[in-house]
Amino acid sequence: MAKKLILKERKLGRERASGQAYPDDGLIEIDPRLTPRQWLSTLIHEAVHMAFPEAPEPSVAKAERVITAILWRAGIRRIHQ
Repeated sequence: MAKKLILKERKLGRERASGQAYPDDGLIEIDPRLTPRQWLSTLIHEAVHMAFPEAPEPSVAKAERVITAILWRAGIRRIHQ
């Protein structure tokens, strides 16, 4: 994983994805049209891919669900500035 993280919002309709992670480039892309909870969930999903690029998708998805639920219950929300 690159030392610096770039978080970019880009419509990902053509890719049929909510988000994408590029660990070697330190880049996470997230579709800006997502709801706040979907956006948080996608960010977590892609962050897990960044931290563990070789992790199997079922493990990444499980971590995403658990972490999203915890952070959402704790009141973590995305605030547009």
